[in-house]
Amino acid sequence: MAWREGTFTVDHHRVHGHSVSVLFSSSNDPPWWFTGVYGPQRDADKVVFLDELREVRAYCPGPWMLAGDFNMIYYSEDKNNENVNQAMMGRFRRFVNEMELKEIPLLGRRYTWSNERDSPTLVKLDRVLCTNDWEDIYSENILQSHATEMSDHCPLILGLREGIRGKKRFHFESFWTKLPGFHETVQQSWDLTVQCCCPLERVYIKLKRLTKALQSWSQKQTGHVKTQLALARHVLHHLEIAQDHRDLSRQENWLRCELKKHCLVLASLERTIARLRSRVRYLKDGDANTSFFHKQASFRKRKNFISKLIDGDRVATAQEDKHQILFEHFDNLLGMARSRDLTLELAAFHRAAIDLSELEAPFSEEEVWATIRSLPADRAPGPDGFTGRFYKSCWPIIKADFMAAIISLQQGDTRKLKLLNSAFLTLIPKKADAVEAKDYRPISLVHSFAKLVTKMMANRLAPYLDKLVATNQLFSCRFSWPGLAAVGDRTRFSRSRDLFFFISRVQGNGARSKRRNFTLYRPCHNSSRVTNSFQTLLQKNNKQFPNHIFKFCQSQETAK
Repeated sequence: MAWREGTFTVDHHRVHGHSVSVLFSSSNDPPWWFTGVYGPQRDADKVVFLDELREVRAYCPGPWMLAGDFNMIYYSEDKNNENVNQAMMGRFRRFVNEMELKEIPLLGRRYTWSNERDSPTLVKLDRVLCTNDWEDIYSENILQSHATEMSDHCPLILGLREGIRGKKRFHFESFWTKLPGFHETVQQSWDLTVQCCCPLERVYIKLKRLTKALQSWSQKQTGHVKTQLALARHVLHHLEIAQDHRDLSRQENWLRCELKKHCLVLASLERTIARLRSRVRYLKDGDANTSFFHKQASFRKRKNFISKLIDGDRVATAQEDKHQILFEHFDNLLGMARSRDLTLELAAFHRAAIDLSELEAPFSEEEVWATIRSLPADRAPGPDGFTGRFYKSCWPIIKADFMAAIISLQQGDTRKLKLLNSAFLTLIPKKADAVEAKDYRPISLVHSFAKLVTKMMANRLAPYLDKLVATNQLFSCRFSWPGLAAVGDRTRFSRSRDLFFFISRVQGNGARSKRRNFTLYRPCHNSSRVTNSFQTLLQKNNKQFPNHIFKFCQSQETAK
């Protein structure tokens, strides 16, 4: 065991048969114990090894992290074959539960050891375990691996603080609307004069100015919640200690009562902030403590962190290299528009024209307000930081300027639209072990104004979709099945594999015992090759599962 001088200082250490423990301390963090282990190979020695670790824990209180080659697994998934010792696996699992340990997930790798044979045995023998209080100190830890090189074990690299510190941006807090003085602050900032004639630019300037006003107001109203809560608890503790030895004065007793109320308010506020950061929506307010939300937020941050990217033979771990790989990949996907010598006369493929003049009617206040009420309250905001809760709470104040901007945009004035049409692009992994740029898909977090306008346009267009899209453009399946409520009462299939998935869903929901008839409406203009493909698939299914009758019927509509 070695450490860099100046990073940590070691105050105590303990040496046992299969482990070495040291007490690390630094100027910025509380002290914590680290135990490096090398587990024995014989089963009898492994039982002694687990008892040794229990003894280590008794002498090493407080935050604890242990890592190394345990030579044991506690899940069958940690080995690539079924030759596992169930009894020893159960002992290791019980030890982890007794010590209240949790494993830090290893990113980008499933196994850490190989026997290096032609048909190798792969096992996850190396791991990092920690207590909850240790994870509270280093909530942004990231565990990665390097190449094995000459060893049969892969080295593990644990970063204690691997979060990327970007520029802190404004985020509208949901609890602001419940604090006194919020609406007055919004009203005062919004009513200030703006020397601008463009409604879009006026809204942009007022939102930017409101951002600074709310940040200043929040700092004065709540400040740093954790610091205030710690200070209130400290003073309250000293007052309660004094009460054990003497009677408190009238002023001291009043202060003690006020501090108890203040602690309750600050604790609730801290839990609300942590809840928003964690994105946990299946619990109601007050159903879980702050620690739970903090751990969920840390898990989300660790899960979303892109530790490395593979580009051909190149493995990128530095931020600049990862930026370059991602930019080049998605830039190539976008491509460039090509000029074509021939084109399609789209009018010949459509039915009779539909009157859509109502879509051009000016947006009314009632229509805008109905759209705002349907917006989610606290979903991920765009670059401006404002959420649906802000619009719902402050609509009477901002209504006039927003209606002017919407009408101006609807009339075709887009000169300053770029100010309110920005967006953040973020990457979502398509699978669990995403290591290449193609394994991620980008999503866009748009400006709240642009989100509002597009939602209004979508709401207007929705009633006309059944008239604009004919039923003979795709395969349609009309069915009624209680176990497939999630699929809906009308499903369209444009590919044979989609239809196969539907059939497998029917068969997998206990449908063997009941007879059901499913009618598939075939498009009139569909090619014989595609139709034959679907019919062959259905014939095979009807032979294998005679209780379900899938058949084709001619669509009632004629091709235009």
